[in-house]
Amino acid sequence: MKQFSIIAAFLFALFLVSSTFGQTPDPQTTRGRRLQRRDGAMKRMDTNNDGKISRAEWNRKAEAFDKLDSDNDGFLTREELTAAVGRARRRGIQQMDANSDSKISREEWKGKPKRFDRLDTDKDGMISPEELDARRPRPKK
Repeated sequence: MKQFSIIAAFLFALFLVSSTFGQTPDPQTTRGRRLQRRDGAMKRMDTNNDGKISRAEWNRKAEAFDKLDSDNDGFLTREELTAAVGRARRRGIQQMDANSDSKISREEWKGKPKRFDRLDTDKDGMISPEELDARRPRPKK
């Protein structure tokens, strides 16, 4: 149960962070609408608009906040949430990767088949870490 809570916190961090890097999402696309919802969740939690989430702003379990706050300063920054997303992604890959080849085959995949097809960009029947990384939004400089 404790591991589930931690994974759930990381997945929530993924939900918050995956698109809040200064992108202007196109509301006409499915991805754009999804990005707007995620950006909205971050903005709703950051009630004082300082670009980080304090303990007072956090409305989830305190244990999850403690796990995400890697520098123990009492705030969750984009960097901490991004790092948490990376850890959750690696953990998820390890859990699905039954043969430990660092790739997810269609047989190992536990999600929706259409999602697998979208992630398998080179259409080799495997999802590699590089294919997953290519799907992540990159911060604009």
